[in-house]
Amino acid sequence: MGMNVGITEYTLAIITTDKEVKNAGCPTFYAKNDKELQQKALLMAKSVGGMVHAITEETLIVVKH
Repeated sequence: MGMNVGITEYTLAIITTDKEVKNAGCPTFYAKNDKELQQKALLMAKSVGGMVHAITEETLIVVKH
């Protein structure tokens, strides 16, 4: 039985329509509207093998599990 030591879950990106979100500690991408928000989040998640989670109606995060 080996121990899994290290970071196994982390936030890869923030995608938001809220211009007040700044210096969040990971790459932040801004969208013009809800449609663009959804498209950018899905594309980002697919490209890095992550999952999209809603933080608010205006902010989504891409997380690696």
